[in-house]
Amino acid sequence: MTTMYTVMPPEQLWSGMWAEVGDTKELRMNGLLMQVRPVNDTEAVIVRLLDCPLEAYLDPANLPGSTVPLSCNTSPT
Repeated sequence: MTTMYTVMPPEQLWSGMWAEVGDTKELRMNGLLMQVRPVNDTEAVIVRLLDCPLEAYLDPANLPGSTVPLSCNTSPT
């Protein structure tokens, strides 16, 4: 159990905590399964990595918020 000491009201502290990110899809690129949010017809932003080797988390190209092309998606899931 964790205790949080803050002057912020709980409603503000936890607002959006359980909100689902809309309009996401899963794609496999370079052997990594990732959840992405399309920005336009050719690009998407990485939301999170779903299935990948541990060293993939250290690659700056795989950071959440990074942009990836949708055109090289060869095997959608």
